[in-house]
Amino acid sequence: MYKYSLPAPITWCLKYFISTLALFLSIHAVSNPALAGPEAHLKGEFGPLHDWPIIPLSMMLMPDGRVFAYGTTPTGAQSAKLHYAIWDPSAGIGASAFEVLPNITNTDTFCAGQALIPGTGHALIVGGDAVVNNRRNYANNDVNIFDPTTDTLIRQTQSMAFKRWYATAVTLPNGEHAVLGGRDDKFLAGITEDTYSSTPEVRTIDGSWRMLSSATSNIAYGELGGASWYYPRAWVNPQGNLFILAHNGAMFKLDTSSTGTLTKYATKAASSRVNLPSVMFAPGHILSIRKNRVAITVNINGTGEPVVSSAGLLAKDRQYASATVLADGRVWVSGGSSTGNTLDGAALESELWDPNTGNWTTAASAAEARLYHSAAILLPDGTVLTGGGGAPGPLKQLNGEIYYPPYLFKTDGSGELASRPEIIDAPTTMIGWDQSFSIEATDNIAKVTLVRVGAATHAFDHEARFFELSIPQTGNIVTVRSPATANIAPPGFYLLFVWNAEGVPSVARIIQIS
Repeated sequence: MYKYSLPAPITWCLKYFISTLALFLSIHAVSNPALAGPEAHLKGEFGPLHDWPIIPLSMMLMPDGRVFAYGTTPTGAQSAKLHYAIWDPSAGIGASAFEVLPNITNTDTFCAGQALIPGTGHALIVGGDAVVNNRRNYANNDVNIFDPTTDTLIRQTQSMAFKRWYATAVTLPNGEHAVLGGRDDKFLAGITEDTYSSTPEVRTIDGSWRMLSSATSNIAYGELGGASWYYPRAWVNPQGNLFILAHNGAMFKLDTSSTGTLTKYATKAASSRVNLPSVMFAPGHILSIRKNRVAITVNINGTGEPVVSSAGLLAKDRQYASATVLADGRVWVSGGSSTGNTLDGAALESELWDPNTGNWTTAASAAEARLYHSAAILLPDGTVLTGGGGAPGPLKQLNGEIYYPPYLFKTDGSGELASRPEIIDAPTTMIGWDQSFSIEATDNIAKVTLVRVGAATHAFDHEARFFELSIPQTGNIVTVRSPATANIAPPGFYLLFVWNAEGVPSVARIIQIS
């Protein structure tokens, strides 16, 4: 069959048209802030409150730019056994932008663990809730996968060895997943006792499971360690092992090869709570919020002990807050309350932390409190979706708000959105590590950043991590190199932003590194 190739100028024009159309849809479909104030370029601004068909207490950004969420019924009741939801940001914030689909797996994914599968871009969901004698908050050992190409949730034939409620699933450098923590049973007089799943497991690429039987620990991800079973704070370190920061400040290294080897560090951080956030804001650097408004950074780049440093004090005590690494590498902390899951002491103002200065500044105020079972996630257009709260809570937050960070506004105090560069050409196929690739944009490119797509729930987005890629030259076409190894940048999907000289980012291109 004869294959017709368009002349180069026409091909370029088509690329430009498609890119411009995608940019227009991404920016203009989601409602902009109704009236941004004169400090929007310093504090950012929230868009209008919008309805959600469920409480989005667990959110994942899919490789197609949509948000997959689950957690409750359409009335805001605890149970993800019957429903899950998909939001298409390019379709806006009206009811037509959301789709609620039936969960036919017979698994209640309420408070499950989650991560993206690097090779396919599917969502891996492990464990979740169960009902025993008409009481909730037990656990299951089910494994489910959401396929965004068909929008279906499919229960897998191979389950975990342990039941897990509130587990963490971490993507490993080889594309496997380590699953840590979670509760098994809870106390029910005369029937069950509190038990915890203190032995990690690894899901291999073919879907089979192996136990890390030599790495069982009640302190690292079990009953002790400040209830370290509760969504253990864990990341891949630059040596390819897992680094674990327990809620009580103890720190561990987990080698996931064979049956596992757990090593406890001598260094200890300040104590935290299970409901305080942590996030990786730079390669091998973690920002963690501890008790009494204390923030710390933990440097895990060395082969010896982790290095803990002060990162200042937040203005507010923020239990159940979210920490989101932004497109420019700053960390935005939103929501929370000084009194836990109550409106007394709820923080509507958000805060920004700048890793270059170590300073905290007060940012824009939300319309609604975000407490227990709220979440926040970075979107491809550089905004942040923050939503949910409730089940249980003082309010059933069947709603969300979109935060527009300062970098989206003109710096003249007008409150107007700045003109954005557009990506004309960037990789559309999988790239490897330490690989050079070219990016073309409408403006001279002053900076290029990468942010791993997020998977946020319960004050923790363990998938997110940030990179700034070195630019050896400026211009509207630049050549950059991807991160050096899978230990630094685990396989999967990343948001690629280009920045103009005014410090304004493009809408991201989602690329796959594997």
